[in-house]
Amino acid sequence: MQVIRERCPGFMFREPDCKVSSIICHKLNLFSYLQMSALKSANKELKGMMKTVKIQDIDNLQDEMMDLMDVSSEIQESLGRSYNVPDDIDEDDLMGELDALEADMGTEADGVPSYLQPDTESDLDSELNLPSAPTGQAAVPAGRSNAQAEDELGLPAVPRASLRG
Repeated sequence: MQVIRERCPGFMFREPDCKVSSIICHKLNLFSYLQMSALKSANKELKGMMKTVKIQDIDNLQDEMMDLMDVSSEIQESLGRSYNVPDDIDEDDLMGELDALEADMGTEADGVPSYLQPDTESDLDSELNLPSAPTGQAAVPAGRSNAQAEDELGLPAVPRASLRG
């Protein structure tokens, strides 16, 4: 009440307590009415939606979800299976074996395995005595005539009659 008087100094009337309480009661009644109408419309919407929902569909969906959960559990069980690994494995022994494997693989100081390093062997082509690859136009073998014309790429030329112009 004091706040209303401070904010509205020109708000003078004979019975201030009665007028303010009347306004507050009116606002509360309006709020209650709006709240009731919102509840009624929500109730109407829910009733409409519940008519379209079928319990059997929900049950079927729940069954499908349970089946999927069972399949997922089976997969997890299968992936988590133990392969006769003893429980008393010493980590130091495992690290020693891993170090031995790394040494066998031939890793270098920079950590790159030998199979990923550049080839340091001599040229294999010279060792195998392979002929060099041909360059230029290929010669026409004897007994075969090259009666067909070729285009700039060496492919058979397309006859002029089949070109659209």
